[in-house]
Amino acid sequence: MDTQLLQINVKEIRNIYFVGRNYIEHVEELHSQRPEHPLIFNKPVATIAHDYKIPYPAHSTLLHFEGEMVFVLAQDSGMAKDSEMLVGSGIDFTARDVQNIAKEKGLPWFEAKSFRGSTAISNRFFKCRVADFKHLSIQTTVNGKIRQKGSYPQKLFTLADILTHLKMVVDIVDGDLLFTGTPSGVGEVKRGDIIEAALLFKNEIKTKLTCEVE
Repeated sequence: MDTQLLQINVKEIRNIYFVGRNYIEHVEELHSQRPEHPLIFNKPVATIAHDYKIPYPAHSTLLHFEGEMVFVLAQDSGMAKDSEMLVGSGIDFTARDVQNIAKEKGLPWFEAKSFRGSTAISNRFFKCRVADFKHLSIQTTVNGKIRQKGSYPQKLFTLADILTHLKMVVDIVDGDLLFTGTPSGVGEVKRGDIIEAALLFKNEIKTKLTCEVE
């Protein structure tokens, strides 16, 4: 077993934070504006998918996948180059039709983002030095075909940027998860589709998750 891979206890997760529009090409494919600061939202832990089965939301007809790098946070998370953090892969599922209507009406996105099984995370996390984040990338496949690929250096906001903004608003709890944004290539998935999100280090897969839409 790779000594740099560790498991986390899902039952101990208190908060899950997400960053929107953190890759410029994703901003463009959504026809959105480039953000001036990290756009952070959260989802309940109850949205975590069990056994990697994703129930198709009954209130939607357009389900999208968003593969992301996921960091495990701590109260004393430091960004010194020699500091180490755990990072894995995750998928943020979105009811895009519901979200589009909410956007048009200026309503919250709760029903578009926080439905059952809308959050999937890898069961192992890679221990990585802050100085080596530049070698991290995320890759998402649907039914074996690569649909997304994005590297850490391509992010509009670094982890340090995001943490600075997040800490202005809330107190971080040990074990909180942070999804750091999805690259371009998001798209629709249907019942029976198999989606895989892999975390790569120097182009080598370190951990991944595989889930199925039901």
